[in-house]
Amino acid sequence: MNTSLRLAGPAILALAFAANALHNHSALGAAAGHIPGIYPVVFFIGIGVILPAFALGRTVRRDPTAARPLGVAPSWRDALAVLAALAIGCALAARPLGPIVSQSDGVERIATLFAQLLIASTAEVMLFIAATGMALGTLFGGRHGWRSGLLLVVVSSLFFGLFHFTYPVPWNTLANAATVTVVWIGVATLFVVTRSLVAAVLLDNMMATVGFATRDLALPLPPAIGLLLALLAFTAFVGAFALGRRTATVASPSPAPR
Repeated sequence: MNTSLRLAGPAILALAFAANALHNHSALGAAAGHIPGIYPVVFFIGIGVILPAFALGRTVRRDPTAARPLGVAPSWRDALAVLAALAIGCALAARPLGPIVSQSDGVERIATLFAQLLIASTAEVMLFIAATGMALGTLFGGRHGWRSGLLLVVVSSLFFGLFHFTYPVPWNTLANAATVTVVWIGVATLFVVTRSLVAAVLLDNMMATVGFATRDLALPLPPAIGLLLALLAFTAFVGAFALGRRTATVASPSPAPR
């Protein structure tokens, strides 16, 4: 693996931390925040989806055996993984969301939050599982066993918790960082067991919905736009991943003549 691929995962994570901190804790970020759609498009889709997807494409082109461990080899197992995510998510959400569901507008509020948060959950999984997984893969020479899986759970959960300090109040507290770290242990463990990015996104989004709903938080993003952004993110992922594989193919050295 060349140097650029070795540094891709850490570089993407460092950029995500820096960009989110700049957006939330600087005058420039505050000014940019007034531009409609700039944060979800630039951060969630650009940094959170396109960059990891492109790096994944290059990684898989160089080492096709890395596709399944990194979650980019879709198969029937993903369907089972999604069912597992639904079962786990519903079991964990049933009690805290019960009182909300019983309200007249409770189901609508939960469905709205789910749609609004889907783009963020997609970017979180791509950054803290896919990009982190690529970074850790270099430490194990491309080998993906139980040790690398355990390390991915630990490291990605710590990164996810620390990342929340780049947000404004009330998200950048020690208590909240600890809470989301514990939640991410579940999301990362599900990925390590299933190797399904889709299942990880689903469970992450269900847990995020629980967090927002139980705190009675609302987002200004219309749910239809949230779903549209999620669809755009999926399309961007497919395109960037394909481009990464093609770029690596073009850049690969030709075999020496015999």
